[in-house]
Amino acid sequence: MSKNYSDKNLQGITFLDEDLAHADFSDSDIRGTNFTGSNLSGANFTHVKTGISSANTVILFFIALVLSLASGYVAMLAGQTIQGMLKSPDSNVTIAAIVAIVIVVVFIVYAYWKGVGNAIKHLIIPAAIISLVTGVLAYFSKLGTGQGMLYVILYYLLVVIMFIIGTLARAAAGTLSNVLFLIVALSGGIFGRSVGGGIGTVVMALACMQISKRALSGAPGFEVLRKMASLITRKLGTSFRNTQLADADFSRIKKIKNCDFTGADTRVTNWGNSQKTNCLDGHQIITEKSKKHKEVIQ
Repeated sequence: MSKNYSDKNLQGITFLDEDLAHADFSDSDIRGTNFTGSNLSGANFTHVKTGISSANTVILFFIALVLSLASGYVAMLAGQTIQGMLKSPDSNVTIAAIVAIVIVVVFIVYAYWKGVGNAIKHLIIPAAIISLVTGVLAYFSKLGTGQGMLYVILYYLLVVIMFIIGTLARAAAGTLSNVLFLIVALSGGIFGRSVGGGIGTVVMALACMQISKRALSGAPGFEVLRKMASLITRKLGTSFRNTQLADADFSRIKKIKNCDFTGADTRVTNWGNSQKTNCLDGHQIITEKSKKHKEVIQ
């Protein structure tokens, strides 16, 4: 006899290794529900809500928001550091500031193209090492104080911290919804500017937004951000890990969000016109923009 769980709030409920063949979950809220190892053959999931539970969404949103505000504050510190260098009476410090700005602009472009990690490894670290060596040589050769190079290294460090925190925050919010993503994405820049960061703070916040969007879209070079997004889905989303979904019906769902289908038998599952967003299958993140366009992200 089939079990009736239709039109119920099942958020966060655990159905571990249960026999739920032909169970009716239609119109229910199964966000954060754990079906791991269960037999769901022929189960009815039409019109269900999947993904991260309301409570965890709120918690994750506020964590992402706090991180975004922190990145805005760090961006403000970086902006004030470079502004102080540009106003320095020492021409060497001013030149160092201009070079640092150029390198950071290149860093933003490179990070968008190849990922933040690669940009740090291939550009910022070598630039910081060169700055350190230059500062030490200037100090011991009496050709300068080396102060400008120390400020440059501090500027690089602050920019790197800001980008790591900022992109992580925005990628986390991106697993929730586009609206929450935009709120988190813009808040850091606005906050940073409000505490004296200037327009450069907003520019860097927008750069973080574009980089995190590119990471979630499946572009190569953003594996760390995608691993974090997949971890959020694995820990907080709806779990169908190792389930039997033969003849299960997921039709008439606009979006199947943040579900983990790792190890699930989905060979004859009825997906109807539903589209997957930030769903997992093993180590892959699956997002379907349409039935003609599917992104499978390693």
